[in-house]
Amino acid sequence: MQSIRPKDLFTFLLAVAASLIIAIGPGRHLLSFAYHTGDQSYILLVPVLTAMLVYRDQASIFRKVAHGISRPMVVSFLVGVVLIGVAYGLAAGSEWQMVATGLGLVACWVGAFILCFGPTSARAATFPLAMLLWVVPIPTPIVESFRYFLQVGSADLVNVLFGLTGIPTLREGLFIFHLPTQSIEVAKECSGIRSSLCLILLTLVIAHESLRGNFRRFWLLLSTVPIVILKNGVRIVTLTLGAIYIDPSFLTGSLHHDGGIVFFLIGLLMLIPVLALLRRGDSPVKAKASGSAVPAQNVAAGS
Repeated sequence: MQSIRPKDLFTFLLAVAASLIIAIGPGRHLLSFAYHTGDQSYILLVPVLTAMLVYRDQASIFRKVAHGISRPMVVSFLVGVVLIGVAYGLAAGSEWQMVATGLGLVACWVGAFILCFGPTSARAATFPLAMLLWVVPIPTPIVESFRYFLQVGSADLVNVLFGLTGIPTLREGLFIFHLPTQSIEVAKECSGIRSSLCLILLTLVIAHESLRGNFRRFWLLLSTVPIVILKNGVRIVTLTLGAIYIDPSFLTGSLHHDGGIVFFLIGLLMLIPVLALLRRGDSPVKAKASGSAVPAQNVAAGS
């Protein structure tokens, strides 16, 4: 691996800082959205995740570092500056302004990466750089449609699970359930949209790092949907049974409002057997990468 010059790293960080200063007007609305929203707060962690992925794969990404101005770099910077300029002209705090700002910043960051480390390194870092697109807020219609899908799926599963427990249950409409001593509603908050998006984000990374081929990666990613619905249903039924047989505060206490992380971890654990099944007959990605690196080094030495 060619060593990264501190000067190049400093230049890259300086360019990133300059893009944030240029976009400070609309950027503060994007930052506020990421900080205060309950659904897409993962936005704040995306740059950190990208940096970790680049650091982890630095041996392959920075194998051939180049410096200087190139056409991809110029195009990326131009697109980024134009999008940020457009964002300044849009309604303050609007969804379209935040989308334009996010896309503009990502384009600038990619341009800075190409400038400091070269197009070859940028191609090798395609996946980490593409993950930066998660900085761009997902449009509300898409989020709401996905939320409703999860809400309906969770309610249907809750109905099945209540039936398995043998507790007399009357379902009113899609989301209301009447039990002997409790009535519950599978509300929007029960859809698990926040944990679903976080789980999808983490699954993308796991799939890329652990599986070969987009077909296997797609199936691992797709498995997150039934897993989210399953963990939602288990959570709702568990809290309801706790309220009926132990203490009514199960439906109003901290486990209900702040216990999502526990069930998120359970959902993450559910991915393990799916990943193990998809890896059957699949040689490790690392082994392939290391195996292909030796001939490359030999060729370089021979030249």
